[in-house]
Amino acid sequence: MSELEAKTPKTEASGKNGKAEEKKKKKPTKKYNLPRHKFWFGIGKPLTMAFLKIKANFKRTRNDLTQRPYMILCNHACDLDPLMVINSVPGVVHALASDHLFKHPAFGKFVAHIAGPIPIVRAQMDLKSIKEAMQVRKDGGSLLIFPEANCCFSSKTSYIAPAIAKLVKQFKMPLALFNVKGSYLTKPRWSNSWRKGRTTCELVRVIEPEQLAEMSVDEIYDAICEALSFNEMEYQREMHVSFKGHDLLDGAERMLFQCPKCGRLMTMKSEGDSIACTECGYSVTMNSEGFLEGEDVVFDAFDKWDDWQREQAVKLVSEGHFDATGKEPLLITPVNELYKAKRAAKNVLIGEGSFALYCDRLEFDTDNAVETDEEGNAVTIGAKKYVWSFDNITKLSCVHKNRIQISVGEKDYYEIHSKNTYRSAYAYMIYFYCLKRHAQGKELDFFGM
Repeated sequence: MSELEAKTPKTEASGKNGKAEEKKKKKPTKKYNLPRHKFWFGIGKPLTMAFLKIKANFKRTRNDLTQRPYMILCNHACDLDPLMVINSVPGVVHALASDHLFKHPAFGKFVAHIAGPIPIVRAQMDLKSIKEAMQVRKDGGSLLIFPEANCCFSSKTSYIAPAIAKLVKQFKMPLALFNVKGSYLTKPRWSNSWRKGRTTCELVRVIEPEQLAEMSVDEIYDAICEALSFNEMEYQREMHVSFKGHDLLDGAERMLFQCPKCGRLMTMKSEGDSIACTECGYSVTMNSEGFLEGEDVVFDAFDKWDDWQREQAVKLVSEGHFDATGKEPLLITPVNELYKAKRAAKNVLIGEGSFALYCDRLEFDTDNAVETDEEGNAVTIGAKKYVWSFDNITKLSCVHKNRIQISVGEKDYYEIHSKNTYRSAYAYMIYFYCLKRHAQGKELDFFGM
């Protein structure tokens, strides 16, 4: 036997084994498995229903939804909202969820296995997210979307992007529109504490695919906005539900960032059930119904205070009461952490330093920047200034209570975590959009979330 003949059979065998191994490695794992999710939802719904009853005094309202796939839209005021909606709808429900849910390796994998949520980078549905949503529809599951893409900071429904109407029309699924009530005062986004009052999740309207086909995109959008519009404090003015808890205003300066008496920014400081201005001494307390009280109270609730400080932001920018030369920042906080973020993956720390908003850009100045070399190793490069001009920023969002997420270009995004946990990321977002739209010559009517 020649040397070539001796080697040939082994090479073929090796090739076959290699192809088999390659095929085995490439075999995709099915992310959305309806039998598996049905099993876990069957176990999980009674458990989460009991949890909601204990934690939020949740009462499920009756509705006439049948056992079939729906596209479900709902307003968003609290982290418990997804559980409330899922327990109000028959069958398996896959929620579009912030990719931050998946950044914790163990918990993210656990949730993905039992419930199969679809990760999205804050309010941005990329092609991958849409493909996963299509697969859910094909597999017979319902889709849950919170069009605000974020829990509201004040007590009312935030801006809803018109693109959601196009998505609804494209998917051709029965549309179920829900309102959650009471969840804002159960756990306001800015708060460090929980309160117990009464929460519900009510079906407002169902629109069948045949109706959606006859409606224009604008008509669908108007129907969504009308159904999802809700103001918790207006509701409280009628219902007067008591929400019992402690430290009711702890963390409120994350939202209430401007003093209504002296007008200064970032001077409010909370403690327990009260909040006060460190400059002029203006102070109010919060009662169990969520209203603000005090000797010289200006606004009795969050919605009115928030409307006013948004109006003040528009006024300040439109009237030019800021440094238009770009030398002095409008807002600055000294101690922050800058992270490079990836979709549904762990953030990577870049450095610590000051973060500032100027009239035309955002800046992060650090003395200990860390970057990754070609081999993937972390290398300390020392002092560096990261600058993002408004022209390159596609979106600025608030994440969790007080983090800032900056989307740059098509794929890159960063996160700013403040070591002063009471700094207002919300203020940065509002003034960023005011300044950017002012520079573009547009109306100052959209602040994003």
